[in-house]
Amino acid sequence: MMNYYILDDDISTRRILAKIIRDESLGEVVGESADPVSALTEIIIEKPNIILIDLLMPTQDGIETIQQLKEMNTSSKFIMISQIENKDMVGKAYETGVEYFIHKPINKVEVTSVIMKVIEQIKMEKSLLAIKESLSLLPFSEAKSHRKKPSLEKIMHEILSDLGILGENGSSDLMEVMNRLNIMENDFESISLKTLYIEVLKFRGQDTSDKTIKAFEQRLRRAINQALTNLASIGLTDYSHPKFELYASKFFDFSEVRLKMNELDEKQSSRNPRINIRKFLYAFYVEIQERM
Repeated sequence: MMNYYILDDDISTRRILAKIIRDESLGEVVGESADPVSALTEIIIEKPNIILIDLLMPTQDGIETIQQLKEMNTSSKFIMISQIENKDMVGKAYETGVEYFIHKPINKVEVTSVIMKVIEQIKMEKSLLAIKESLSLLPFSEAKSHRKKPSLEKIMHEILSDLGILGENGSSDLMEVMNRLNIMENDFESISLKTLYIEVLKFRGQDTSDKTIKAFEQRLRRAINQALTNLASIGLTDYSHPKFELYASKFFDFSEVRLKMNELDEKQSSRNPRINIRKFLYAFYVEIQERM
């Protein structure tokens, strides 16, 4: 069962979120507070699986609070609650380790959907950890035989081909990010996207100016957006298609997939989708590890 901690200076928001969690049988709220500073100790003691945290609070904002909790080695997942659409703030929140956003005013359907996705991610991580632990317990010769899987490059090609973006400019960038993650010893969650970009650019011998980093991220974003379009197109034709079932909800916020499907179905003008690069990269990384 999942445990939750709610940090929001608005008592009505805390009560609504707690009621949704209870009514939808999503788990148990083990604590709540209006003051993030005083709540730090309780959070470390309770060790909630998921923390729902307001972006803007009087004593300390949500981003600073998350940074402090990560420095204290919390393993909790974070869902940010916000009523602002400031792209810089949202981007900084994702880099800090926020998994998803819930927008105010609180909507029961959105809250339930977002929490279910985070629960799915937690289960996926536990499954991956169990696989790693089981391999580590095997005798060396047996473990070695278990690792006789396709090469990293071949697996990446298969996934990008399934997503229909193997020929995109950003596909080589995506593969290099995965290569760097595979080499670096840090856990994915402890690495900011900017750090990953810089690692790739340094490896390629390129400069790491803000302009170059932004261009790199834009290539990633365009490739990921094309993957979203391709999956939405598959879903329109066959909702039960294996590729759609495997990748759509794992690599993207499914609400964005549905919106893209509606655009394609009704031939609407294309909008700028809300692409969660961190979610895509994490799903890509986990999919690779599972296939290896």
